[in-house]
Amino acid sequence: MSTKPPTLRDLAVKLGVSHATVSMALRNSPAISEATRSRVQTLARKEGYHGNILVRALLTQVRRGRLDGTGEVIALLVEGSGQDAQWRPDLVEGVKAARRRAHQSGMAVEVFPTGQHGCDSKRVGRVLFSRGIRGLILPPVSLELGPLDIDWNLYAVMAVGYSFRQREMHRVANAHFDGIMTAYARLRAAGCRRIGCMLRRNEDEKARHYWLAGALAAPRVYGGAALVPLMQDDPPDEAEFARWFSKKKPDAVIGNQPDYALQWLRGMKVRVPGDMSYASLDVTPGSGVSGIGQSWGGMFATAVDQLAGELARNEFGLPAEPKVTLVGGEWVEGETVRKQ
Repeated sequence: MSTKPPTLRDLAVKLGVSHATVSMALRNSPAISEATRSRVQTLARKEGYHGNILVRALLTQVRRGRLDGTGEVIALLVEGSGQDAQWRPDLVEGVKAARRRAHQSGMAVEVFPTGQHGCDSKRVGRVLFSRGIRGLILPPVSLELGPLDIDWNLYAVMAVGYSFRQREMHRVANAHFDGIMTAYARLRAAGCRRIGCMLRRNEDEKARHYWLAGALAAPRVYGGAALVPLMQDDPPDEAEFARWFSKKKPDAVIGNQPDYALQWLRGMKVRVPGDMSYASLDVTPGSGVSGIGQSWGGMFATAVDQLAGELARNEFGLPAEPKVTLVGGEWVEGETVRKQ
């Protein structure tokens, strides 16, 4: 049996319509009835029609009288209005790295805001289709993001992190378990014996509970008191932290950006690192905080690499066997862990 992808004419013959009707239906032309468009697009997906997407994008540019010098465009779908991409550290670093890596391969990355909780995703999907964009990257999102109205069968897709949970897909993620184990080992090497951990439940959920798993495993691996981690809802409760701190009496605390625990310790007049040490699991560059610097640039660049491979192999749609590629972070010395 031939595995050659169908042409527009092949689809037209099977559907009993003209070549032009198929072409316009695949472009979502309003000149074609919604029922016919749906029938054509359904068969195109079923038969694996992908081959002319780039040609369609080029012809669209010709019709508009403007030819772009850029090759393949990768869409980075962000939640909300897109303003986060200008101030959120993970997105700022990630978008820059993705664009650098894409440029090295003759591609480009564009940011597409999907609206609050993804409410604008259907319109974005139409834009992606009309422009012949074939590759999507989904960066970390809030757990409240609604289902995106995207026809996944048309695209090669990569997610960064675990927080986009509406569909199973290939992902690039931080090595969360390795990160917290490294932080614990560094604190033990600094002489800390009672290492506590404060985690926000929603952030640990985004990490598929690898942080909690590491916090429970680390004392067995590296020794020291096995202090039960403090798990907090959002917004985190300073009074609850103070009670936990008073009861457990840790000599070091592991937390996460935006480092509520560190702020509260300083508010309690605890000297850091004089009286105790603090390590973050996601150090903000230039903050002076010790801990794990997650390689957001590395994750986004890796997502571009993986996506480029999918596009080259014409692998579209959600995978039957999703793969996760882990990118390790690096220990940042900072100024919040006491020196031995």
